[in-house]
Amino acid sequence: MFDALDRQLFLLLNAHGDAPRWWIGTAYFFAAYAHWVLLALLVGYALRRGKPFLTPLLAAILALGLGAVACELIGEVWNRPRPFVLGLGFLHLPHGPSPSFPSSHATAYSAVAFAFLLMSGYRAFGGILLVLAGLVGVARVVVGVHYPMDVLFGVVVGGLAAMAAHWVVARAGRRYAARGMIVPPQTSGKEER
Repeated sequence: MFDALDRQLFLLLNAHGDAPRWWIGTAYFFAAYAHWVLLALLVGYALRRGKPFLTPLLAAILALGLGAVACELIGEVWNRPRPFVLGLGFLHLPHGPSPSFPSSHATAYSAVAFAFLLMSGYRAFGGILLVLAGLVGVARVVVGVHYPMDVLFGVVVGGLAAMAAHWVVARAGRRYAARGMIVPPQTSGKEER
């Protein structure tokens, strides 16, 4: 039942051969080149925020790594063929026949987004990144390289990777602070009002 529903959702969202060129082009851009948008957002935000940006960025980088490892391990255990390998739908993005489940793109973009969403003071930026992750996930289905459930589970894996990364970063921060290697940020008291 899970497979049948997933296939039906895929066929509904996948761009047909006669879909408007702008629709396929937009999906292609987000499916293949959204990393440039992510990089521009991160650099712009870093220039605006400065040094306080390092902790969530470190958590995001760690979450990316953890998510990538999780995707590889899951793909080894559950080698689900991509839709185009089975002859389903239309393929608008050249792609190899690597395992489809979970979506490594959805995992990566969600891991970065949740790394910011989980940290107070960065939630609005994390929300923007989560919208980008959603656009990438939908685009990967539209261009024919993933099923919707691949994307959904990629988001879950990305969120779990971000939670694990935050745990590691917080634990390391406490360890180094206890050794006097990190000076905790000083507050003026105005932030609490």
